[in-house]
Amino acid sequence: MSEARVIVIGAGLAGLAVAARLVSSGGEVLVLEASSRPGGQLQTLREPGLVVELGAEGFVANSRAVPELCKLVGVEGSLVDQLTTDTYCVEPDGLLLLPPGEAARRLGFQVPSKELGRGIRSLAAGMGELVDALVRYVGAPRLRLSTNALAIGRKAELLQVELADGSWEQARAVVLATPARPAAGLTEPLAPEASSALVSAPLLSNVSVNLLYRRADLGALPTGGGIIFPNQFAAIGLRALSLVDHKLPGRAPAEHALLRVFFRPVGDALSSWSEQRFATEAARAIARVLTVTGEPVRTWVSRWADALPVFNPEFRARVAVADAQLSALGVHLAGSAFHGAGIDAAVASADAVAARVAAG
Repeated sequence: MSEARVIVIGAGLAGLAVAARLVSSGGEVLVLEASSRPGGQLQTLREPGLVVELGAEGFVANSRAVPELCKLVGVEGSLVDQLTTDTYCVEPDGLLLLPPGEAARRLGFQVPSKELGRGIRSLAAGMGELVDALVRYVGAPRLRLSTNALAIGRKAELLQVELADGSWEQARAVVLATPARPAAGLTEPLAPEASSALVSAPLLSNVSVNLLYRRADLGALPTGGGIIFPNQFAAIGLRALSLVDHKLPGRAPAEHALLRVFFRPVGDALSSWSEQRFATEAARAIARVLTVTGEPVRTWVSRWADALPVFNPEFRARVAVADAQLSALGVHLAGSAFHGAGIDAAVASADAVAARVAAG
């Protein structure tokens, strides 16, 4: 092991992006991931003719950071644009086309105002294509899955990462590309004040249901990419419906339509509702706003507990305090858990942290 090594904790998009940038500059990197798969909140199911996003479906259209990362790892040719940005809301007399950006405002998307109404971009085989390319670029020997980091300490001039199996890894710098609360637990032995600034991070949960219908079982669909559910659906947490194969190319076979329903779970629904309950409620909601004559042929339910940080002024101030204290100790915070919501913010954060670490 070289004393110049950097340890990245977390193999979601930000962690992999930091590692890729460091590898590109000749750095020695070890990436530790507690789960059995890389990618974090990017997870794509792919079958012939079918692309199903179980996590985030794309990034803001004007992003520079994400296309540059795609170029670094060789998938810039796979970038695709949103086919339509038209979004509707449900009114008593039918669907009403909303002004550009109004749907994002109603849903509370945490993106810069200049991005509202501009849509998203993705990759032809889904956002998982970027994860796969990053893993290839970083290299399997540098990535350890199912490896749980417990704490960060210091031994002489090096940082030590304690692992769940009782072993330790050492490095000159550590990058935390995890959610805020796990980061708080990891840093508590080294920097209690910074840890306390992160432990109370406000978080929201999200559930989405992808539903594949036969086109013959659906009436004429609106030409846009999505529908906002009215207030009467809020009691069970329903927020929006995405007409996935209207929105992005190549998502479903020609004889099928792929729809995706988004929930912000209310009460104990996240823990108590079965996948079947979420799928049933999603199908019922679709049938109330569209003409449906048959049941979905397949469904996929994705639960993301405490996945969405809320970037209110208090949390931003707390992150700034923790960032300053930790970076002075050689520990760096990276990703959308700390530096802005969304894929573009995650990659921009990773780029900035990688440059800081590489510069020493």
